[in-house]
Amino acid sequence: MEYIIILVVLILILIVGYFIFNIKMKEMKKAGYNKKLDELTYKLPENKEICKTILEKLNNTKVTIKESNDKDVKSSLYIAISDTIFIANIKDTYTRIQTIAHECLHSVQSKKLLIFNFIYSNIYLFYFALSIILTILGIFKDIKLQIIILSLLSFFYYVIRSFLETDAMTKAPYLAKEYMLDYIEKNPICTKKEVEEIVEEYNRINHLGIPAYNYILMVNCIVKIMIDMIVAVVRNLF
Repeated sequence: MEYIIILVVLILILIVGYFIFNIKMKEMKKAGYNKKLDELTYKLPENKEICKTILEKLNNTKVTIKESNDKDVKSSLYIAISDTIFIANIKDTYTRIQTIAHECLHSVQSKKLLIFNFIYSNIYLFYFALSIILTILGIFKDIKLQIIILSLLSFFYYVIRSFLETDAMTKAPYLAKEYMLDYIEKNPICTKKEVEEIVEEYNRINHLGIPAYNYILMVNCIVKIMIDMIVAVVRNLF
């Protein structure tokens, strides 16, 4: 009975969290689509050049920059272990400046924290998978201990990931704005007012995206706890 209560509480946390974080799925699906702004930012340099210039602004020129030409690749990321920024095929979207700025900001975050996050994330996922397997095999039998351990690991995982991503997402629009204003001073491809319009959209996306990211991250953590608990309870019944 106590595990059913825990399960209900976790489900209630997910439901309440959805409303607290004010998740707007319909608006999120529409965010990032603006043909007028796409045309404006298309006139800016190639992604690699933008990335290089932004990194120079951050006094971080040792990062390796790689860009994908695959149209199916839409996710950009920074890998701390190799100190490399991977840029997806995002030339056609106005959000590319913010995305590149976001990854550049990751590259100047605490290297110790970034590397720890990379290692810890893999350990966390490995423990979750191992816990499920050992529970099914009947090696892990203490359900309460499993829930406590995974809850603590999940909480720590959430705090680190949330801090790193929220920090980069919050600062990215301002860094992107700085880059664009500097560029149009020498290359008047658009007006300052149009840059402001682009940045306003970046802030709107962040207004939707930051809460959504944190909620989804929370959901991923809680769902793992629920799965682990359900597997453990079912296994102990047989």
